[in-house]
Amino acid sequence: EWLRRGSLPIGLDDTFDDLAAHTLWAQRDGYRLRTIGVAAGAWAEAGGHAVQELAFGLATGTNYLRALHERGVEVDVAAPRVLFTYALGSNLFMEIAKLRAARLLWARAVQAAGGGAEAQRLVCHGRTSRWNKTVLDPHVNLLRTTSEAFAGVVGGCAGIHVGSFDECTRKPDEISRRHARNIQIILAEECQLGRVVDPAGGSWYVETLTRQLADKAWALFQEIERRGGMAMAICEGYPQGLVEKT
Repeated sequence: EWLRRGSLPIGLDDTFDDLAAHTLWAQRDGYRLRTIGVAAGAWAEAGGHAVQELAFGLATGTNYLRALHERGVEVDVAAPRVLFTYALGSNLFMEIAKLRAARLLWARAVQAAGGGAEAQRLVCHGRTSRWNKTVLDPHVNLLRTTSEAFAGVVGGCAGIHVGSFDECTRKPDEISRRHARNIQIILAEECQLGRVVDPAGGSWYVETLTRQLADKAWALFQEIERRGGMAMAICEGYPQGLVEKT
């Protein structure tokens, strides 16, 4: 909200107060709700590359954990309530490796914050990218959303939003929404991807790419931390400037 509109309807501290209150309410009343959202995909939609999306998402999540800790929400309560959302782009292996790298990064950050094994588990949602869709030949978007959804499943998304092929030109109609749903059905029922645990695991190429992405994203994350965390970095325009160059 802050990045897209340039301001928040209420102050950042008040926003964190609300975040803490909702998280403690869900934990107290036994609701298995993820009350903390990290929209890392916003950076990809703005033109950022995979390393930036990973690092900025991690820095945001860490910023939230720190703010909630100051408000009495321990890391083992807050971290399992976090849902990361990533954009799924057209570079198949890069997207698969990005999602796998995100798990390594989050586990490392939460462990450093004192979180246990359950808190270190990253849960993410994938959304097929919007910036790379064509207006002139919208049915080509069916190919792009299919490969992007495939990457999301193989990369380990808990949920996936497949965009309609015509969403960049008009309000999706019944047929385009049906196509979007059918992509998920084909991947699940015909490709049977849901019956394979970590299908990319053990692939030398994917494992190497995963490690490279994680190392580069961690270095960028440390630079953001050196600047005082994600909120301070945004105030300075640091991540926005990097994405602008990309």
